[in-house]
Amino acid sequence: MPSSTRRLLTATPLTVATAGVLVAGLALNVGAGPSAADAGDARGRSLAYDTQSGYRGRNQTSDGKPGVVVGPPVSARGRTAQVRNDVSYQIAPGVVLREWDQVDGRQPVGQVRMNLVTVDLDAANITFEELSPTYVTSRKKVSQLGGWNDALAAINGDFFDIGNTDAPLGVTVNRERGILGGSREGWIPGVNSTLWFDDSGPHVGPLSLQYTIRQRRAWTVSGINHPRIPAGQIGVFTSDWHRTEGYRVTSGKKRAREVVLRNNRVVSNRPKLSSGRKIHKEERVLVGTGSAAGKLATLKRGKKITLSKRIEGGRPTVAISGDRPLLVNGVRTVINNTIAHPRTAVGIDADGRQLFILVVDGRSSASRGYTMVELADMMTALGAENAINLDGGGSSAMYSRTGTGEMGVVNEPSDGGERLVPNAFGVVYHAELPPVVPIVPTPTPVPPTTTPTP
Repeated sequence: MPSSTRRLLTATPLTVATAGVLVAGLALNVGAGPSAADAGDARGRSLAYDTQSGYRGRNQTSDGKPGVVVGPPVSARGRTAQVRNDVSYQIAPGVVLREWDQVDGRQPVGQVRMNLVTVDLDAANITFEELSPTYVTSRKKVSQLGGWNDALAAINGDFFDIGNTDAPLGVTVNRERGILGGSREGWIPGVNSTLWFDDSGPHVGPLSLQYTIRQRRAWTVSGINHPRIPAGQIGVFTSDWHRTEGYRVTSGKKRAREVVLRNNRVVSNRPKLSSGRKIHKEERVLVGTGSAAGKLATLKRGKKITLSKRIEGGRPTVAISGDRPLLVNGVRTVINNTIAHPRTAVGIDADGRQLFILVVDGRSSASRGYTMVELADMMTALGAENAINLDGGGSSAMYSRTGTGEMGVVNEPSDGGERLVPNAFGVVYHAELPPVVPIVPTPTPVPPTTTPTP
């Protein structure tokens, strides 16, 4: 909830165990030190891709805004982090909203504000959903996506091609609509990861979309409804994309060709890409770049073209991507400990019985944000074994049932209000909601003739 509301609440007293878990999220940073690169993988490889990738190198968020350069963890000098203004509510059976300030003295701000939803995966009446607008090139507020889908809680989702096509960059699978988009290699090849669900529960791991043109199996299809088509490859666009985007999807490269299929037959083949043409439900638009443009030129009107598809890495019913894993089987896989941003992350415990949904506020005088190392270490402290980093910066937002029972945005987005985002991840409760229950420590024992304070 906003700080003005949070400060009016009576802070929940902490048990020793509770405070220890939260403080451990920063204590784990001891000895981590600055990373070899401001953005990189566990081997220190630079991940500064061009602006068309949606990844802004050291900035680490879709919006490209610079992060906060932070000093070394003060815990390394023997100081202990403190937890303040800690409040928790059971907002549905098996679902707890928790908010607190973590004060660690790490400059320039010295504290961060946390918003956490913990879900018991054994609880009844709960599903996890990918939440998208009508088109993948549209953007809406997290609160809109959550409200339209009757979500109990929702957070922002994937990194996206901000200011260009606005489409998500990773694999997206909606329970009702199926595959909405994705690519064969990911927008940071070998790094991207996905939060996905099947009948056995949640998973964090790489997924890729493998499409093949049955009549031309040697041709490489780069993906479906993805904003980047590498040279020499073919991108496929459906009605979920909405309208053609011209040369935006080819990074401005003019050697390209557009083929329109209707009911799996070629109906047009043009050497110039269209822009603003509505893609109808029975249509597929193929865009080839570089040498692939020449290959598409060979397709005659009336030619039958069909696509086969498979998802490599799993069989998800729901999937939403981020840029990389934070934890893999308990091992921290990120190295950046110098640049802080607002962050959004999801983690799964070792037994697959709890899901942790975390939003860290940042870029403000009250909360600096977290580095990638701090984010991974906090997820470990909360109990996660596997975790993923979703988009951050001004996109980071959490919409949830609050302590009053009303729905609202509970964190403080760094833009001063919610940013429009291409998709969200939601928790949906499929039953009548009981009253919100404040969570407090076990009351001190009292004489049996006295009624304990609830």
